[in-house]
Amino acid sequence: MKKLTYLFYLLITLAPLYGLAQTRTIQGRVTDAQTGEALAGVSVVANTAAGRQQATSTNDEGAYNIQVSGEATTLVFAYVGKTTLTEQIGNRTSISVQLADEAGQLDEVIVTGYSTTTKATLTGAVSSIGGDDMIRTKNENVVNMLTGKVPGLRVQQRSSAPGDYSTRLDIRGMGDPLVVVDGIPRDKDYFSRMSGDEIESVSVLKDGTAAIYGLRAANGVILVTTKSGGDMGGKVDITFSTNTSLQQFLNVPQTTNAIDYFTLRNERNWQDFGGNYMVRRNALVPEEQFQPYLDGTLTSYNWMDKVFKKTTPQSQHNLSVNGGSDKIQYFFNLGYSKQSGSYRSDDYNSDRWNMRSNIDAQITKRLKARVSLGGIMLNTTKPNGVDWTAYKNTWLTRPNAPFYANDNPQYPNGDPQVLNESVNPMVQTDADYVGYNLNKDRRFNGTFQLEYQIPGVDGLSAKGSYDYAVSLPDYHNYHRVFTVYQYNRDSDTYSPIQKGTPATVTRGVNINNNTNMQLGLFYNKSFGLHNFNNFLLYEETYSNWDSFSAFREMHVDSEYLFAGADANQRAQGGGVGDRSSKSMVGQIDYNYAAKYMFAFKFRYDGSSRFPEGNRFGFFPSVSGAWRVSQENFMKDNVDFVNELKIRASYGEMGDDNAAGNYPPTLGYNLDPNAVGWVFNGGLQGGVTTQPIPNPNLTWYQIKSYNVGLDVSFLQNKLNATFDVFQRDRSGLLATSGAVIPATVGANLPQENLNGDRNYGYEVSLDYRSRVNEFYYNVGGQISATRIKRTDWLETPANNSYDYWRNRTAGRFTNIWWGTESGGMFTNYEDIRNFSVPQGQGALPGDWYLNDWNEDGVINDQDNHPIASIGLPVFNYGISLGASWRGIDLALDFQGVHGVFVKYNELLVEALPFGEQNTLSFFMDRWRPVDPNADYFDASTEWVPGFFPVTGHDGRRTGTNGIQSAAYMRLKTAELGYTLPDRWVSKAGVKNLRIYFSGYNLLTFTGLDHMDPERPGQRINNEPGVGDVDLYNYPNNKTYTFGASIKF
Repeated sequence: MKKLTYLFYLLITLAPLYGLAQTRTIQGRVTDAQTGEALAGVSVVANTAAGRQQATSTNDEGAYNIQVSGEATTLVFAYVGKTTLTEQIGNRTSISVQLADEAGQLDEVIVTGYSTTTKATLTGAVSSIGGDDMIRTKNENVVNMLTGKVPGLRVQQRSSAPGDYSTRLDIRGMGDPLVVVDGIPRDKDYFSRMSGDEIESVSVLKDGTAAIYGLRAANGVILVTTKSGGDMGGKVDITFSTNTSLQQFLNVPQTTNAIDYFTLRNERNWQDFGGNYMVRRNALVPEEQFQPYLDGTLTSYNWMDKVFKKTTPQSQHNLSVNGGSDKIQYFFNLGYSKQSGSYRSDDYNSDRWNMRSNIDAQITKRLKARVSLGGIMLNTTKPNGVDWTAYKNTWLTRPNAPFYANDNPQYPNGDPQVLNESVNPMVQTDADYVGYNLNKDRRFNGTFQLEYQIPGVDGLSAKGSYDYAVSLPDYHNYHRVFTVYQYNRDSDTYSPIQKGTPATVTRGVNINNNTNMQLGLFYNKSFGLHNFNNFLLYEETYSNWDSFSAFREMHVDSEYLFAGADANQRAQGGGVGDRSSKSMVGQIDYNYAAKYMFAFKFRYDGSSRFPEGNRFGFFPSVSGAWRVSQENFMKDNVDFVNELKIRASYGEMGDDNAAGNYPPTLGYNLDPNAVGWVFNGGLQGGVTTQPIPNPNLTWYQIKSYNVGLDVSFLQNKLNATFDVFQRDRSGLLATSGAVIPATVGANLPQENLNGDRNYGYEVSLDYRSRVNEFYYNVGGQISATRIKRTDWLETPANNSYDYWRNRTAGRFTNIWWGTESGGMFTNYEDIRNFSVPQGQGALPGDWYLNDWNEDGVINDQDNHPIASIGLPVFNYGISLGASWRGIDLALDFQGVHGVFVKYNELLVEALPFGEQNTLSFFMDRWRPVDPNADYFDASTEWVPGFFPVTGHDGRRTGTNGIQSAAYMRLKTAELGYTLPDRWVSKAGVKNLRIYFSGYNLLTFTGLDHMDPERPGQRINNEPGVGDVDLYNYPNNKTYTFGASIKF
């Protein structure tokens, strides 16, 4: 027994020596594959099958020395900006490697329109973003995923309403861009409804190189590439991702409670002296009406909480299959998303299905085929007639108005004495009462493509494709008659009030068909250091559309047209039309040793919108670049610069959108409700003529200039891009001011008369590095854009002031004219001593205006430029990222500067509609210390506030009414963890990641009370013109938890 014990202790003692005997030393050197120079700080990690690791890094000479256990199987070499390399250890004791640049650097493939190039040989102003970087932002609208991530691309989210995809998108302030998906022109509506999980990359053409798209490229081009399968040796990757979010409104003002509402009503009454300073008006709300709320006998009705939820759910799910062999590759994606609205009725919802299938097949050695299918199904339901009115009516409803008559839930309140026009917002947002709007959007597209390698000419291929796309928007509006009640306390009865008569049903459908055919020859060949990428292509498109709607009054409670009455029924065509285009497209792209680059592109484009003989135009572009860093004098003398490229481009484009369809053709407007004659007791509809046709009308003409610089430092860790651009437009449409006799019976036609200039700059920076196993990156970009009118048809000025005030030619388009506010009167002495008489009724706390021209009078001639109106001048984004041992963190900030807003109605004045409620922030107002004091007594003491005395002009006049809407927002924050392979591989899982994400989490702004990204809807619905009413569905803040698993 003792011998066995001694043997046991001996084995324990020798075990470490046995393990030591199994370790060995591996040494080697790591160098740059392109330059042969040593790489210092390269991470060298030895891995075992069980997941254990040993790690070291290379020294200044690129050498490393690492002791590994006998179980070690691989060495992994990792370095920022280089492709990670894995080497099998086997019996080797010396392993030296060369690391090449990552494909995400100079070899990154950029889609440029009908062809591709690399980042190194790119000659135009093209920015690109990968799909993985996009989906870091979790949002139902894929356009919002681009916010702040692409230089020069401006994104403004206009609403977070379910099924709303109205996000504004433009490139360098130039208007709506052309969207091309997998080589086929689509539109922004299609792009915004795509799933982020089906997108491989997005490229943005911002300069003259977009001329390759001719008449549709005036505002730049967004090129979307969807994912494809790969040669995986017959294996398959299946990825499932899911996330669930909670949504909250951003910056929605609250309303006053009953006590504050009564207080403001009395103050509004007392500030109006009624022409007699000596008599103080009685209180509108007597003290005894306050008392039940003060002692708690009665409580206020919070209509905001009754109508809107604090949080609402949203979810997204996605399944993708990716695989293939050398003969066939495939990618399939199926996505589903559901978003709930904020109404407590749960009647505002949207759900969307996305489908994408891309299959590539090598049919023969020379022949390849590709079949692409895409589909979108979107359903959006909301209470009938509810949009901005839900918010306005909720704000206006008094806090002493019950939700239900006599607080009885069986009888929704409709008492006209306390509800504006008996409108009950709780009922208004409930489809069971008011009916519903159901909008269905169906989109499908299919593309078939063949590519044939022509024998005898290496690098020459022929390609042909045909695409068919159809969209079928369908809407169903059911307007119900509903009943609210007024309670009669004396008789203890409920009197019904019928609303919404008569009941109606409206059905409509729009049918849109589009085809695209392309046939081309492509030549991609290298001869030594000479590289060519050329093509010549014919493209033909055709589109037609037709819409129809039917309306009926309903005498029974039914949502179906067939159950309606014959009286007042109506059926009408909403519009029918077609258009086509034919084009020849070509490119000559040449580079020598990836050092000197030149590209000539053109499009000979014809549009059916214009008459024969005036349909075609030639749109060329030329661009070039010089990689100075590849010159020997740079390599030998400036070793800290890894990449330096100078590039320039010029292009000519057109824009035929504003001309409409067939503008030279005499047309008529059908308006049976406004024009016609009475026959047999009924109005018979007639027509009116459109303006006189102009056979010489043509497209806008655009000339685009761009100069850029790309530079990299510190072994490609620091990368920067600089661009300066200018776009000149001529031939903008305008109508001559000539006077013609009324007997002509028509208006003058539009002509190509005006012109403007868009110019600015872009700067982007990106730094990526690591400390041991901690990887981090910091990036940012900023762009500035202004638009100036160069040639502009104007009425001659009557005098020098008229010329100065109203002339627009030679000026920026977004000048905001107004009167300058000097501040607030703080006491009666200020009012009496002010240089310009203020008239009767002025009080401490009132805003005063400066006499800008010092003529002793404040009027329109004191107006001068005070701000910029419209879209922001500056747009910027900041990205921060880090990862360590499977943990990753990403932060995306986005902001704007140089944009201003002015509010109206409920947002600038307390109680603007008399007895209706108001917003709570107006409690911060000027008021007497003693509530019972006389407002017009000079000895009255005042409590200062942000707003004037209740009832006085809050922010309607002067610069005090204009606020800066500049902001910086934490658009996205995501914290994720990827589980180690050794934890999940035994279950057949290749990758498993969980994450927490936030959207619109923090906002830094000087704008009061509102969301600066979408402060409201302008009165005339024009961007940048007119006062703003905040009655749109607000933007949301979201909190998301999700996971992604790959098998």
